[in-house]
Amino acid sequence: MVLIDILLDSLSDVVKIIPFLFIIYLLLEFMEHEAGHKMEHFLEKHRRLNPIMGTIMGLIPSCGFAGAASSLFATGVISAGTLVAVYLSSSDEMLSIMLSMQAPFSKIWPILIVKLIVAGIAGVIIDQFSKKRSIDVEEFCEREHDDHSHGIFYSAAMHTMQVAVWLLLITLVFNLIVAWIGEDSLRLFVASYPNQSVFVSTLIGMIPSCASSILLTKMYLEGVIGFAAVCAGLLVNAGTGMMVLWRVNPDLKENFQIMFLTWLCGLIGGLLIELILTLI
Repeated sequence: MVLIDILLDSLSDVVKIIPFLFIIYLLLEFMEHEAGHKMEHFLEKHRRLNPIMGTIMGLIPSCGFAGAASSLFATGVISAGTLVAVYLSSSDEMLSIMLSMQAPFSKIWPILIVKLIVAGIAGVIIDQFSKKRSIDVEEFCEREHDDHSHGIFYSAAMHTMQVAVWLLLITLVFNLIVAWIGEDSLRLFVASYPNQSVFVSTLIGMIPSCASSILLTKMYLEGVIGFAAVCAGLLVNAGTGMMVLWRVNPDLKENFQIMFLTWLCGLIGGLLIELILTLI
């Protein structure tokens, strides 16, 4: 029964992201075959605003956009700073859990504001120091072994199915690991290091699963961790977004850099919040 529940939870996590992936792959196919250089020129022209736009879109309460942003980054459509901004601002299951537990709005909006500020600033700064990536949708599609003879809808559907199957397998593995460790053990782990709760929360937040954001949110509402810790953990939690990145982007070094920058920004953000709360 437990195994079936884990399988259903994993399937639910993946189903949520499928519509986002399909829309993004449809957009990429359209860029390659219909819009051509016009779309690329538009994105190039507004590239400086991408981190801010990514931050705002990431606040949408769903883990789907983070996964879609990973595919856009793999093709060079969005920058490294924009992707990190999306990861940092993504709230995953936080908002839905808080609403379901009837948490007061006073506990919700400060977290969203922190995500908005940290993600926006981090995205802009990272873009200042990261190298510019060229848009290459055609190379991405060739790498995915597309059959374009059936049209862009078919190609987008095939891309989505390939990523979804891979994502389901990886999500199932991570959910099995979390279930094996146990939620109570994770709670005890955090409670055992109250002075390092910000750092420990980032470690839990980096688990690429909706389960980690749910756990962090519940621990915050139950008073197990404080505001700084929950902000740090939720900042680094991008749901299944990072798993999609490993599937669609072949540059392993670049993937590690994105993950490290996301974790570092979340940790710094949490520590700064903790310092401010201490001084107040």
